[in-house]
Amino acid sequence: MAGWKMWTFTFAVAILSSVYGSSAIATDTLVPLDSHLFHSLRRISSPVVSPDQQQALFLTNYYDPDVDKEYNYLSLLDIEVGNVTQLTPVLEGSDRASNLLWLGPSTAGYLSKGALYQHNLVPYTNGTLLFNATLSINSATYRASSGILLFTASTFLDGNISSVAKQLNVEKNRTDSAMVFDNLWARHWNKWMGEQKSTLFSINTTNEFYGSWQLGKETNIMQGLPLTKDPLLRWEVEGYTASEDGEHVAFVVRNPGLDMAWSTNVDIYLTTTDGSMRPKLLTGAFKGIASGPTFSTDGSAVAWLQMETPGYESDINRIYMYNITTGNVRSVAHEWDLSPQSILWSADNKVLYALTPDRGDRRLYSVDIETGKYKPLTDYGTVSSITRAGA
Repeated sequence: MAGWKMWTFTFAVAILSSVYGSSAIATDTLVPLDSHLFHSLRRISSPVVSPDQQQALFLTNYYDPDVDKEYNYLSLLDIEVGNVTQLTPVLEGSDRASNLLWLGPSTAGYLSKGALYQHNLVPYTNGTLLFNATLSINSATYRASSGILLFTASTFLDGNISSVAKQLNVEKNRTDSAMVFDNLWARHWNKWMGEQKSTLFSINTTNEFYGSWQLGKETNIMQGLPLTKDPLLRWEVEGYTASEDGEHVAFVVRNPGLDMAWSTNVDIYLTTTDGSMRPKLLTGAFKGIASGPTFSTDGSAVAWLQMETPGYESDINRIYMYNITTGNVRSVAHEWDLSPQSILWSADNKVLYALTPDRGDRRLYSVDIETGKYKPLTDYGTVSSITRAGA
């Protein structure tokens, strides 16, 4: 029945997206779709399902072209009944919420203004500050079973949060704006390669009564990676995921070096969330792009997507799996001629669900772990994302 509930929820969200998202143009007459109307339409984020599979959090985002401002607000969906409750007032600009997560059965979390806030699901109320790292938090993940909070923040060469403010002040008071690069990795799209790099941290938390939290000292869990001397050429986390028990974390980094401007060597490392284990390279056999790591529900294995051809950014994504107990790496459905964009383990760890482009659509497939057999679960249309309820 849980599987049916999840599928029912998926279709409910699809209907919610069509009906609720169009509320910005409620009218009795047809209105031509122009650029002004298109940009002002309300768009909902991917839902985050509660651990008990009864509720889901989502954001409604919209833009007002008349004042050139962006807004959003947090809402709660009752999956069984279908009711939607707005939780926060409308949030504007830098106050907007992002990165939704469940901190407990009746407590939501989100990032705003670079800090982590908690919300007790009371309609039309603001969240309360839970964690401010003295610098902007870029992303966060929480594992309730272990009380582990993972987050990324941009630090300098020393990798310390406490020294960031001082070093930023030095940069602010410089009398020049010159930048010197000894390599071709100077700019990526519209961003100059500065000395601040996204770094992954963990922190132990304890949830006391009435939403009172105790937070420990943050740990840089990338500190075991090989040292780099050039502040412009060093490790920067591009993605990460934690096991459900909060014991392990797998993170994605681009291998720093003078060839970064043309190299596609993006790797995945495995380590413990307490930083006691030296990060283990899982993708050393490949020089192509690795992405999308995901843990099995029992935490015994990690699967990811791997491009095998060096220097080829349009290579097909293959599915690989690492057994944490045995240390073995193997491919799954290696002869599949489609290129998945994301994967997720089933609750019983027998199947990987894969989102993949397929003849103009973006379909959901199931891939058997043992046999490699795959089959489509959806037909026409686009599946935007998939999450396991309560994960």
